Amino acid sequence: MPTRYLPHCLAVLLLSTCASASAQQTPQAKAPGSRLATAEVQTLLREHNRARAAVGVAPLQWSAPVAKTAQRWADHLATSSCRMQHSRGSGYGENLFIGTAGHYGVKDAALAWEQEKRLYRGGVLKVGKTQGIGHYTQMVWRDTRRLGCARSQCSNRVIVVCNYEPAGNYLGKAPY
Repeated sequence: MPTRYLPHCLAVLLLSTCASASAQQTPQAKAPGSRLATAEVQTLLREHNRARAAVGVAPLQWSAPVAKTAQRWADHLATSSCRMQHSRGSGYGENLFIGTAGHYGVKDAALAWEQEKRLYRGGVLKVGKTQGIGHYTQMVWRDTRRLGCARSQCSNRVIVVCNYEPAGNYLGKAPY
């Protein structure tokens, strides 16, 4: 290689080495209880609490134990051919979301659930009248205080599970 190109090659090598070292030195902080990054937890709390504030309901707090349960279920779904089904017996309220990995994330999950607000007509939840609103009503359920969410991946799909403590969506009761 002619020596006149050597300084340019060294500059490119140095830049790529610095960029690689910089990326390795700044790992994303993980939230307690799940593999979500701290920024993802903040996004989920912000979106949930924005929806709750719109109807005058107290904000949720993050719960590592609730998130741990959500992570176990998200991982189970990922190893079960991505079949979306609710867990049984956890005692938590639960919202599920699935989307194409790389195109959808935790914010999309929260926004999809919150969009069900347009179908909710207010009042108590009644048998046969909860179709298409249950994710939203769980998000804003007045008595719910703690949130724990998780993410997993199955093939090219991302799964988001959010658990709520105490659970909501009781028939005969209004969410707020």
